This record gives sequence, C-alpha cells and structure tokens, in this order.
Amino acid sequence: MKSAEKKSHSYLNTRSYYNKTMTALNSLHQSALDYQLSPISIREIINLSSSPCDIYVIDNNGLYIEILRKNTYIDNDVIKDLLKNKMVHLFVKEEQRQDLIEVQQQNLRLIARSLSIGNAVDNGKKLINLLTINMRYLYEYPMDDNILNLQYQGAQNLFRFLYEHSSIHEQLYLDFLKFKHHYIFAQPFLSSLFLLGVLKMSHLFSEKEIEGLFITSYFKDVGMSAIPIEKYDEKELSEDDKRLLTRHADLSVEILHGRLPLSPNHFKIIEGHHSFSKLDSELGPMGIGSNLVISGIETVFVSTMDIFTAMTSPRPYREATSLFEGLEMIKKLISEEYPNEFRIIVTYFKNFFAKTMKKSG
Repeated sequence: MKSAEKKSHSYLNTRSYYNKTMTALNSLHQSALDYQLSPISIREIINLSSSPCDIYVIDNNGLYIEILRKNTYIDNDVIKDLLKNKMVHLFVKEEQRQDLIEVQQQNLRLIARSLSIGNAVDNGKKLINLLTINMRYLYEYPMDDNILNLQYQGAQNLFRFLYEHSSIHEQLYLDFLKFKHHYIFAQPFLSSLFLLGVLKMSHLFSEKEIEGLFITSYFKDVGMSAIPIEKYDEKELSEDDKRLLTRHADLSVEILHGRLPLSPNHFKIIEGHHSFSKLDSELGPMGIGSNLVISGIETVFVSTMDIFTAMTSPRPYREATSLFEGLEMIKKLISEEYPNEFRIIVTYFKNFFAKTMKKSG
C-alpha cells in the first residue's frame, strides 16, 4: 500500500512527461483517448481508498495525461495535490466508467444501512454527497432502472434521517455547500431539505405526507437530464435547449411515471412546480415559467422552496442572492394569496439560519 501511495504522488508531482515532444505515435494515442474518455468530477474519487479505473487530466498543452492508474491508492494527500494543481476536471475511459459507478453505488448502499451507527453529522454528510453523486449518474442515464431505484431508496433513507435529526440540518447544509457540487445536482437536495423543514414546522401534514412531498421535490427536475450537463455551465442556452428546458417538468413526469410510486397528485405538483411565470425576468435562463396555475398549498411550498434555493445559490451567469432577497421574491409571489404560508416560510428560515446570522452579526 505504501508503494502504491508513492507511485500516485510521483504521477502528480512530476512534470517531465508533460514536456515530451509530441511524436506521431503520441498524436494517434491522444486522438484515440479523445474518443475513449468521459468526464467525471473529482468528487467521484473523494473518500475512495483506491482508484477503480485509470484517471486522466488535460494538461496545459491540451494533452491527456494519466495521473492515477487503476488500483492506485488514494488518500487525502492525493486529493490535495489534485486540487493544488487545479486538476479537478478528470476523465476515465468509457469502458471503465461503470467500475467507478459501481464502487460509489456500493458505498451508497453501505452508508444507507449504517446511518444509526456513529456520528450523525458525519453519516448524514456521506449519505447526502453519495446521493448527489448518484444523482449525476441518474441524469446521465435517466432510463436506467437500477440507478433510479437506488436513488429512490436512498432518498427514502435520507428523508427518514433528516426527519429524525432536525437539529443538524443547518450543519449538514453548510457542510454540503463546501463540496461545491454542480448546481444541477445540488438543487434537488437543498430545495427538498428546506421543504421538509417548512412542512414540518407548519404542522399541516403527517410524516407520510411530508415524505411523499419530499420525494416529489427531490425528483421533480430529472427532466433537465434532456440537456447535456456541460451546457448548464454556459451563460446562454441555444433556442432548442431553451425549449427543452421549458418542458423539463413534463419530461420529469414522462421519465418517472410508472417507475416511481408517486400518486397522480404528486405528478401534478411536478408538472406545476415552475408555474410562476414572472420568474422569467427575475432568475434568468433557469427561471422559465409556464401557463400552469398553482393549485394547493403543497405546490406552493414545493415551488417556493425551489425558487428560494435557486436564487440563493450561485449560477455560472449570476451570483447568489441574499437570504433577504430570496424571501422578498417569495413575498411578491405568495404573500397576498397565501399569507399564513408565507409567515411559516419566513419563521422557518429565521430559525434555520439563526446560528449563521448570529456568527455573521
């Protein structure tokens, strides 16, 4: 194990390979890699004991460089070296991609079975981050039943854990932000975390009803998988992608119907969760509205938590708004028609961020 560790560090620290002259053979090798490699996130190898596949980066000359071979030992120093050298955009061969997915999914199963053992915050952090990684896999392969079923089972475990550990929600939220997951995969957890807290505080719903709404919220945006992930980093989507984005709620229903045990009412909530058309001008490319009409306080809560999360989280095309600005938007949208629900939301966020606001004050 020590020799493997030493080998991995030699890959990260040496620069001699980068300076080699590009030969015809190297050029052919690079062309082949261009077709064979798929991008992954550095978060997919954090907390792994060894690399389940060969891992590559692109160097300053635009060349693919192998930095970790399959079965190379990984520890915190390896991750720190990668981050220090800004090697966060990693690649693996498509034929080995499944090996990485299977390792992470097995880790997800293991932590889901052992949530009651050990430190609650540490267990919660692991579960949330592994679910967020698996959400990426679901967006890459939305029709894969195994990935969807694992994500659903994990979301159920997450709900029960969060429902029983309300006191650590803020800590889990703050720790989750440090991982800087892509906003497409972070949004489902963050909006659903807030939703659970608001619904619980309202005392209007049973635990079973809250669970159903939590699951609905968590999977409501899976239709966004119709657009390649890398396009969400662009400041402006193409017209075709914009049209797909406006349909993402309907696409979510098409993807999930008959595959997740959600009721017709829950699917209606998914269809209507972007019903505030005035978001077009307020939120930019991600604020696409529709002509649907909000019906029921369930949809109001799901929609407003989605809006609040989107506004208070950064995007490639804008900075995050303040908590106050997020609540001001919610006030504009629902305070006249749903004054009691708005007061619940304000009270919830004041309590949720009490420690954070006290520290900043």
